[in-house]
Amino acid sequence: MSEKASRQKLLHYAVSSIGGFLGGYAIFNHCDFFGNAQTANLIHIVCNIFSGEFSALFFLVLALITYISGNVFYVIAEKFIKIDLKIVSLVMTSCAVTFIGLFPNVANHYIAVLPILFVTPIQWNAYRTAAGYASATIFSTNNLRVAVTSLTKYIIDKDEKQGEQARFYWLTLLGFHSGVALSCVASLFLGTSSVWFCFVPIALSSAAYLWLKERQVKRLAVRYILKRA
Repeated sequence: MSEKASRQKLLHYAVSSIGGFLGGYAIFNHCDFFGNAQTANLIHIVCNIFSGEFSALFFLVLALITYISGNVFYVIAEKFIKIDLKIVSLVMTSCAVTFIGLFPNVANHYIAVLPILFVTPIQWNAYRTAAGYASATIFSTNNLRVAVTSLTKYIIDKDEKQGEQARFYWLTLLGFHSGVALSCVASLFLGTSSVWFCFVPIALSSAAYLWLKERQVKRLAVRYILKRA
């Protein structure tokens, strides 16, 4: 495995801890509302419509629109912004965490997690692959599926590629749930103010990103020198 691939994986694990923290924070502090995905939210929308319980429908739809807007923002940013969208994601997440930290209990639980609903799809898109593996950093279902199937294939066939793939997905799950654990412990003592601890995985991810790009810059410099020689 190349040095670049190793660094990409480390960055992926670090960013996964951000996704885990935000998911854990939303569930722990805001009535089990998972701010990283929309499967449960979409189910609730349909159930509310057919059960006639319209009291929360507005906020559920608002949450859906916010999540959609995050994806739309990513597409527009990818087309028109020249900055690496991995950095854009980290900056946007930092802004979201700051906003939540300053206004942790705005209106109701749905409104309180809107910043998370906006930035998590941006993170998902910006960090959707690492070292050739497609993997979400904001939830675990598919990561768990691939981790289990790859490990099972490795045990049966002794295929080293499957073993390496299993290792990547299990470590991604570990990174994600390390973030969840941090959010839960912090929330036990600080409640909604625990969101400030998200800057721990953000800082680790920023350091991992700079470490990855440092090597790339050096390689570009060497290539430039060789061309000029």
